[in-house]
Amino acid sequence: MPSQPPEYIDPLRLADARAVLQGQVAVSSMARLAPSLCSTQGAVDFELAFSVDMEGIRCIHGSLRTQLDVVCQRCLQPMKLPLEAKVALGVVASMQEAGRLPSAYEPLIVGAEPVSLNEMIEDELLLVLPVAPMHPEQQCPAWQERVVEEEQDELAQEDRKNPFAVLAQLKKM
Repeated sequence: MPSQPPEYIDPLRLADARAVLQGQVAVSSMARLAPSLCSTQGAVDFELAFSVDMEGIRCIHGSLRTQLDVVCQRCLQPMKLPLEAKVALGVVASMQEAGRLPSAYEPLIVGAEPVSLNEMIEDELLLVLPVAPMHPEQQCPAWQERVVEEEQDELAQEDRKNPFAVLAQLKKM
């Protein structure tokens, strides 16, 4: 395993060689992901196995793991969002070939140019990143404040006297 992953890869050649790549990619190198984050610190751990399946399709299977710094859309506070993505890509040369891929694969369209490993990993993270990330309810400061407010409202309503209580007593007479 190389200490530094390659910047560019040839998925067709790697699939034919049945290669496995693993390593880390810096989150700070992902320009399209950065606007969704409040900090670009950290790294993405990846493991990608290149192969040719039983139908002769060159494919990439693997996983990505990271923890991203995002803003909770409920309380607007920074939070750590653990992400895990499973990768199942079918390597194709055109959109026509992509349309013929089995549903188990997402297409990775390649041409004569090598593929940026960084961009490929970034694409997969963008697909699994929630549109509105939020803390789990019990851990979210905004949710906890709302629960306290609701409890206070219930207590206040219990303390208020019903203005028709006097009428109810008169009715009993």
